[in-house]
Amino acid sequence: MYVTVIGGGNSTPIFATLAKKAGHEVAILTRKPEAWSKTVGFDNEDKEYLEGVEKMEAEVDLVTSDPAACIPQSDLIFIAGIPIHHNPEVLKEKVAPHLNREKKVFVGSICAYGGFNWVCADALGKGNYVIFGTQLIPWCCGTRKYGETGVVFGAKRMLRIATEDGKDEHGVKKIMQDILKIPDVRDTDFLASTLWPNNSSLHPPILYGLFKDWDGKTGYDKDSVPVRIYAELTDSSADALCKFDDELVAIVDALKVHYPENKHLHEDFRLRSCIIENYKDQVEDTSTTATTVRTNKAFGSHNIPYKTLEDGKVVPIVAHKFFETDLSFGVTTFIDIANMLGVEVPTMIAIGRWNQALVNKDYISEDGKITGKDAGECILPSAYGLDEKNLDKGRR
Repeated sequence: MYVTVIGGGNSTPIFATLAKKAGHEVAILTRKPEAWSKTVGFDNEDKEYLEGVEKMEAEVDLVTSDPAACIPQSDLIFIAGIPIHHNPEVLKEKVAPHLNREKKVFVGSICAYGGFNWVCADALGKGNYVIFGTQLIPWCCGTRKYGETGVVFGAKRMLRIATEDGKDEHGVKKIMQDILKIPDVRDTDFLASTLWPNNSSLHPPILYGLFKDWDGKTGYDKDSVPVRIYAELTDSSADALCKFDDELVAIVDALKVHYPENKHLHEDFRLRSCIIENYKDQVEDTSTTATTVRTNKAFGSHNIPYKTLEDGKVVPIVAHKFFETDLSFGVTTFIDIANMLGVEVPTMIAIGRWNQALVNKDYISEDGKITGKDAGECILPSAYGLDEKNLDKGRR
């Protein structure tokens, strides 16, 4: 297959290397091709993944900023290295004008949340393409050297692949399993993936627990705030995380009434269960949600982004996907669905209002509806003409 990997973030050198090793022709489409080497690779710190191989490298076939150089001949297009709030723009401006609509092309995302099927249908329109996505990122990962070397901190022990029907009629699982080398790959659909515990149900409540009383300007003493977002989870953050978790599960429980045949909504959506299911031996203490987050080795190296002020104090960096993507492509999506179903979500609304003030946006109105002046930036099923009876549909 001809595989185009879109984006230049943490996961790009990892996926590109694995795709090349699986025998595919690989192109990387990035805004900064001059910063990339054609020889890419990654360090592997997970002793169980890839049979413990410590480093893997491969030479890709093309690195370009021109979608016309790679999208037309692509058999598989994978958005891997960008925050998902860029998906609509990338799909509409980079993929749609060059997509071969006469053949079956797989169009996927490294995370299938944020209504990826709704976004694809709106951005790409009609065509013979097949939408898919990994329900969660296949690995907790980072960058050793931009444009060249990534790092896998911990790989999933089990991974679900979302397809439009949730039944994988086009054989995406086999393709991805051959690339990712994760033996246990299962089916799911996009509705379940949009609601599955992910970045949007982790970062906002954790950060709210830490910074809910912050004025957006005053610095903190370095020693007074955590560095590791998961490993140093505070009690206040754990409390917000668990309340958020309860509300997300309540939304899923209400959806089951409308989709009794959707087996994917009948999985266990509790955050604790999901982490244990995906990471298994990498979690040292599974007794509570908080300990499961704190002691997951794969989570351990992820930091809260800070900048240092002139007086030596620090403030969290708000212009970051933790504060931007996870609100408009997650929290507001959950609230919109909750409003359709009549489910009360006071924690989500409180976190959303706090977060929108920090990023200077107006999404959530006083009545708890997503009707503020900036609501058009959010992924809202209601804005796509969907309601509680057809949330599992795209529009193409």
